Parts: sequence; C-alpha cells; structure tokens
Amino acid sequence: MERTVLWNGESVPYQLHYKKVKNVNIRITAGGIVHVSANRGVKAEEVDHIIQKKAAWIVRAKAAYIACQKETQMPRTYVTGEPVCFLGHIYHLYVEMSDREQVSIQEQNVVLQLRAPADETKRKKLFDTRYHSLCYDMFERMIKRVFPLFKAYRIPLPSFRIRKMKTRWGSCSPQKCAITLNLYLAQAPAACVEYVIAHELAHLVQPNHSWKFYKVLDDVMPTHRERKQLLREQKINCYEIP
Repeated sequence: MERTVLWNGESVPYQLHYKKVKNVNIRITAGGIVHVSANRGVKAEEVDHIIQKKAAWIVRAKAAYIACQKETQMPRTYVTGEPVCFLGHIYHLYVEMSDREQVSIQEQNVVLQLRAPADETKRKKLFDTRYHSLCYDMFERMIKRVFPLFKAYRIPLPSFRIRKMKTRWGSCSPQKCAITLNLYLAQAPAACVEYVIAHELAHLVQPNHSWKFYKVLDDVMPTHRERKQLLREQKINCYEIP
C-alpha cells in the first residue's frame, strides 16, 4: 500500500506492508524506497503519525543511502579522502609514505602507511590485507567481551573466521564449535556486532531458532531485539570495503 505524509512541506512517500510483526519497522531499500511493516491491528493513520515523527531521520537516511549508492558505483582507488566505515563510524582514508607499512585508525582517519604510496596496486594489496587483520582483531575482542554472558550455559569458547557473505551476518557450526562472521559486519555499530556474536553463540546452546533459542538470547542479552532493529537500519555496504 502506497502512502505519503507531509513533513516541513516535503512529501515523504512510503510503502506500507501488513505482516505478523509486533512493532512498526522502517527500512530503506535500493533506490531510497521506504518500506514500513506493521501489524494488521495498527491503523494506517497511526502509521502515518509514526512516519511523521520519524520523518527527519527518514529524509536524512534516504539522502545518505542515495549518496552511498553513488559512492559505490565509483571504484575504490585507495587514495586520501575516500570513506571507510568501521564500527558505525565513517572515517576517511589518509595515505602517507612511511618505512612502516601498516593500516591504523587515528582520530577521524584510517591511515594507510607504505613505502610506495603512488603505486595503486600496492595500496590496494596492503589495505586489503591490513583491513582484514584490523577486523579480525576487533571481532576477537568482541567475542571475548560477549562470551562471559554465556557462563551459566557452560559452552566452550568457539573458534571463528571472517569472510564476505551476501545473505548472512554470521553462521554457527555447533558440531565444529566454530562461528563465521561477515566481514561487512565490521561496518556496523559495536552494539550490532555484539548482537550477532551473541546470536551465533546461542546456537551452541540451541542449534535451531525455537523458543528455547530466544529464551537463551533473552537471558544473556535482553536488548537483542533493539540491537537487531538497529542493525536493520544500518546502511551496510554503502561504502566499499575489501
């Protein structure tokens, strides 16, 4: 159902979908289209009111999404000024000559230091390798932060790996006691990363998505639903990462 609300004299169109959901959920998809899902017990006029209250965020998010889409159409060349998203923050790449070849986060910049900064091939190779290591170290810290929440369930500390995935934020293999995390998840805020890790660790207790599984999540992370919603609202993959 197509609907439109007015905000500051500006039309804010959206697609309303009635589903079996508890809350009114807002998401922005390709092309900056706003999709809203709501329970059938919620009147369309009530949804309009919610959209009006969220209009400022929606307008900003749409503009950012469209800008991000344009950004990704341009191939990354690993030069100073290019955006890099990490843990929910947008940093800018800063390339400089140095005898120490490394990638580090310094204030608002992701600093790429290498001996031959004019060589694009070397810039790409070093950035890809070191950014992956940066993400690995971050995920390792996050796992160690979330794992103690499962103390009562006596699960072993799993091994983990990271890789690019198109349809999942993470996966778990209880038989191997191992989890896999999506490299693109590194762009999300820390609260979202912790949620995904908790979700995968919970599969070591309950391998399915039964009510028992969600009971575990409720126990170890009572805010998991809010964190999941926050993750849904992220414009992940707006900025290309290796």
